[in-house]
Amino acid sequence: MIRFSLQLIFFLVLLAAAGFACELEGHFWFDVPGSEEEILYSGCYDAVNMGPHIIEYILTKARAEAGGIRPNARFTQDRDGGVLQELLIENYYSLPHHNDYTRSGYDRGHMAPNADFNDTYENALATFFIANIWPQTPRLNRVDWLRTENHTRRLAVEYGLVRVVIVVDEFSEKRAGNISVPLNFKRKVYDLHTGELIYEIVVYQEIFLTDGEE
Repeated sequence: MIRFSLQLIFFLVLLAAAGFACELEGHFWFDVPGSEEEILYSGCYDAVNMGPHIIEYILTKARAEAGGIRPNARFTQDRDGGVLQELLIENYYSLPHHNDYTRSGYDRGHMAPNADFNDTYENALATFFIANIWPQTPRLNRVDWLRTENHTRRLAVEYGLVRVVIVVDEFSEKRAGNISVPLNFKRKVYDLHTGELIYEIVVYQEIFLTDGEE
């Protein structure tokens, strides 16, 4: 009963923090469902900078140990059933498109990664949501950020059940089309049973410079 109470308090604190972030102007909450009628991951979309301010989800040991499914898919605007897109249109905002990243020099960097949800094809496909990515340099996406994802999966195996919270709220002056390029990516991982913070890291990326910039 004590453990349940601590877990409930932990949930309420996280929800309050996420709710506060999504009260900012141009910010909108969304949920992405999975194949078993569950919420795979949730986020607070920053329509001003055009990417997720917050992504959060629970990662189980079973999912962390699953593997092998990576859809050859485009990032679309409707992985949540189109709910966020309709909400944005009502408020005179929009989602980016897959092609907005093309030839930008930046990768389409998952926040909730495919490898955390590849227990089924449908769940893996749900991570290819345009509101779930930011521009990341190839080095960051394929090496530095991947390293934090791998460590998170190891923690899920060790602890059995963890909550992952990713925050992006600092930006450079660079843009990929209309999309702001983040300066860094913040990851926190909590033991879901106790609410203890077991991993925290801020990963910075080197911003591309164009001719004439220093």
